[in-house]
Amino acid sequence: MIPYRWTYADPSWARIANLVPVVISCAEAGDQVANDILFHAVQELASSVKAVVHRLGLCGKDGKASFPLVMVGNVLEANRRWDIGKEVIDCISKDFPGTRPVRPKVEPAVGAALLAWNYLIDQYQQEHSKIDYD
Repeated sequence: MIPYRWTYADPSWARIANLVPVVISCAEAGDQVANDILFHAVQELASSVKAVVHRLGLCGKDGKASFPLVMVGNVLEANRRWDIGKEVIDCISKDFPGTRPVRPKVEPAVGAALLAWNYLIDQYQQEHSKIDYD
């Protein structure tokens, strides 16, 4: 049990995220409350991602367009029984089958820069392929 005072003394995301290994350990030991916490956390995270995907139109008009879903952070790493990242991907893929999970091998900022670079290259190539050289 986590004392009330500890929980609300510093409600920052990082402090709460530090509890994930403890909750996972309890869930793996068969604690139903811990399993429920993880299940609801997956549902909430997936709902947030779905809202962003829909709002940005990443899924296309029909909801089936392919788009990358970058999975970063310790919370999304696999454990023995609970793979929160896989659970989130499965939940999102039910609504958006074009979801392409990406687990970067570099820091997130480098990955974002590479995605932006690739986007710019694609735009440049599209613009220059339309030029009539006759």
